Amino acid sequence: MDFYGFTLLLRWILGWFIQPQLKALPHDSAWAEIAVIIPARNEENSLPILLTSLQTSTLQPKEIIVIDDHSTDNTFQIATSFGVKVIKSKELPLVWTGKTFALSQGVENTTSPVLLFLDADTKPSQDLITKLVAVLNKNGGLVSVQPFHFMQSLYERFASVFNLVGAIGARLGETNGLAFGPVMMLKRQDLERVGGIQNIKDQLLEDRALGLLFQRNNLSVTTFIGEKDVSFQMYPDGIKSLTQGFTKNMAAGSIGISKTRFLLLFTWFSGLAAAAWELPFALLAWTQTGVAASLYQYCLTIGFGLQFWWFTRKLGNFNFYLILYPLMVLYFLVVFFYSVTLTWKGKVHWKDRTIDAKKGLK
Repeated sequence: MDFYGFTLLLRWILGWFIQPQLKALPHDSAWAEIAVIIPARNEENSLPILLTSLQTSTLQPKEIIVIDDHSTDNTFQIATSFGVKVIKSKELPLVWTGKTFALSQGVENTTSPVLLFLDADTKPSQDLITKLVAVLNKNGGLVSVQPFHFMQSLYERFASVFNLVGAIGARLGETNGLAFGPVMMLKRQDLERVGGIQNIKDQLLEDRALGLLFQRNNLSVTTFIGEKDVSFQMYPDGIKSLTQGFTKNMAAGSIGISKTRFLLLFTWFSGLAAAAWELPFALLAWTQTGVAASLYQYCLTIGFGLQFWWFTRKLGNFNFYLILYPLMVLYFLVVFFYSVTLTWKGKVHWKDRTIDAKKGLK
């Protein structure tokens, strides 16, 4: 093994020290008056699944409100058919992002002391709300969950690197890590204490901004994996939506990540990216030079692949598709540099909106 191979080995070892803590919600239950707030923009396919799931919840919310964020499909009609409260979002002010404005209107139109923000594409289990309330009563602050990423198509599996890098960067499962927007529960009085949604109104990644706002006000942030409690299918509409979604998130993805964590994550990921293609390049060169791939090249590529599988095994149903992880890493790098380019230009696109990519970078 040469010096370069040795550095890859060290980066593989580093990965075990920064891996995400894959902690599921504890099996406790509690009761509270809950308002479920669901921002929705063109979610006619997702809303029926979510609203049907909420009907079977062990703890029935006192209020369920859907904020129709200027949808052009049947989101409003479908939400109304379920008998929940539905409001059409007001015209988006220039200083707000679409989701933060929708959440703010949801808070204003509910009265329950406990708030649960749910993305429209989530699918909660019967016991999710009772488990969240139990953790909230114990820890206070903000409780969030990264849903289990359920995928049906091959292209969706290419989200694996994004899921993992996001989990490591957000310190998933660690004390006062960063929050995850699809599922967030908090007390109304705590939200008022930190200044309300308006304090993060211009943030592209409202979840991380809200979590940091809670921490600055000495309120805890507790995060869990969805596992069997809540899942979602993030981008079922094709590779274009997948690319746009992660481009948007990566444009402000460094918010809340400490310099130390960023350096450690970058060091490990550079090893993953290099090792992923170490063996493929060696096998390709073998056909041209007649020099066989060495044992350490096999070990590095396979070793990083096994580590990658272990870290992502509870984040989604990636399964045997992870054998394609060299291609998944390559896709991540392409989207990353595409996002950097759009950030320099100042704009990214998501759900038929042009968004200021510099929001959330301050």
